[in-house]
Amino acid sequence: MAPKHKGSTDASERTPLVYDAGDDDGLVQPRAPLQRAPGWQFWRTTSPPHRFYLLLLMSCIPFGGHFVKNGMSSLEQLMLDDPDFPITNTMYGALLSAVSVPNMFLPLLGGRLMDKSGHRSIRFFLAWICVGQAIFAIGMEFKMYWLALFGRVFFGVGEGSVVVGARVFIASWFRNKELTFAMGVSVAVTNVSKMLAKATVAPIALYFGGYVQALWYGVAVCVASALIGVLVCHYTLNLKRIVKSRVISEEALDPSLHWLKDYADKKRRKHRWRKANSHVKQMSCESVQNFSRMFWVIALLHVNFINVFHLFQNVSASYLFQRYDYSIVKAGVVSSMSHLFVVFAPFIGLAIDQFGGRVLLIIISAIMSVTAYVFMIFTEIDPLVSMLLISICLSFTPTILMAAIPNSVSRKSFGTAFGIVEITDAIGATFGNLMVGFLRDETGSYDDVMMMLLGMAVLVLFLALFLIYEDSRHNWVISAPSGRSRALSIDDDDPVNDPAVLEAQYSANGETSPIAERRAAA
Repeated sequence: MAPKHKGSTDASERTPLVYDAGDDDGLVQPRAPLQRAPGWQFWRTTSPPHRFYLLLLMSCIPFGGHFVKNGMSSLEQLMLDDPDFPITNTMYGALLSAVSVPNMFLPLLGGRLMDKSGHRSIRFFLAWICVGQAIFAIGMEFKMYWLALFGRVFFGVGEGSVVVGARVFIASWFRNKELTFAMGVSVAVTNVSKMLAKATVAPIALYFGGYVQALWYGVAVCVASALIGVLVCHYTLNLKRIVKSRVISEEALDPSLHWLKDYADKKRRKHRWRKANSHVKQMSCESVQNFSRMFWVIALLHVNFINVFHLFQNVSASYLFQRYDYSIVKAGVVSSMSHLFVVFAPFIGLAIDQFGGRVLLIIISAIMSVTAYVFMIFTEIDPLVSMLLISICLSFTPTILMAAIPNSVSRKSFGTAFGIVEITDAIGATFGNLMVGFLRDETGSYDDVMMMLLGMAVLVLFLALFLIYEDSRHNWVISAPSGRSRALSIDDDDPVNDPAVLEAQYSANGETSPIAERRAAA
């Protein structure tokens, strides 16, 4: 005789939905609605604050990669002045660019992998960057520049894909009304990692008597990020498993679990539609050729805006050390102030989601960036003012641009779109860092470098003005408050609820929609 199973009152998240046909005469054991966990148990899937806990963890996935990349700025002067293993400015620029070289093409592959396999690929890339940073540290410790350069390239192979993966996670789980807020949390955590890197790696290097120890410090941070990534994958898989079982069986969820219930309802509608239209070919927007011109404008604006500041931040500590005669530690601390206000990015994102005005804020940010460089180049104003202006710019513009990308492509193309943005950023960073190092070696000062960055800031302003034109052509989809529809495809949840959009998409591809077929048959 088959053993008896526990009653429905003992059901848990892991209770099978349907028992084997041979058990209990094949009877299906009903389950009570999934109940809400206490609010203080935020680590549990059914706790209301769990999504914010999950968002914080998702934002920490690329923490190690950003930490390692930005910690180099505070170590630059120590590397240049090392009597045992001195390197030139061009060699230092090559170390920076080496991380970006793989990102010229690999994030697109990483994005496609995220579109196809999701969590499985990001765990692989997280382990990859830990190995890459360890190789770099070994190369510098044994004074083998070629090995150090290889380690940086190896690190870069995974770093860009980790960033793409984290953005896809966030864009997939926090859509529409909360997307800018969610991206704001991601940007804030990213800049906390950059700020900590610039403020802590130099003191550690000086305390232990060499910058190599600071590089191993970066390895430890990368390992911590990898462990967080594994935890995120566990939580998201658990969420999908719970929701999928409830969706297929049409089982109820506790109404107080608003965010989980909304997610399940969307999946339930999609499941019903697919079941009713199983014979219909599902469309997607994965082809790059189908991306709108607005997406390409956003990508171009993002690469220019990011590199206007990142190229400076890569050498900011050295610049302050030489231009204002700061100590190495003080230069690192002051340069870290360029990340200070970015911790408020989530709250700014929340306000933007509510009231809109994204493009206007981008224009203001572009003007402030020009002002920051004018202050440093042509005046003797305390550089802290420029650092704070840069910090204000970084507090909302990257958030806005990252949140605008899901509004310009379909959900099935999130990974590809974020991969393209990462590639354009890498191209700009690679050639930009090499140019900065070359100009430093040729001129012996930062004058030409700063003029180049000022020119890029002016270009950002012109691109922002062009984005206004593109946004007006698309019915102000970027500027408007969140909640309005973004670019849609049959792969998304929303078109299932909008027959007009669904029919229009089939017509655009020269196909007959199932709605039209049913109407003709009637």
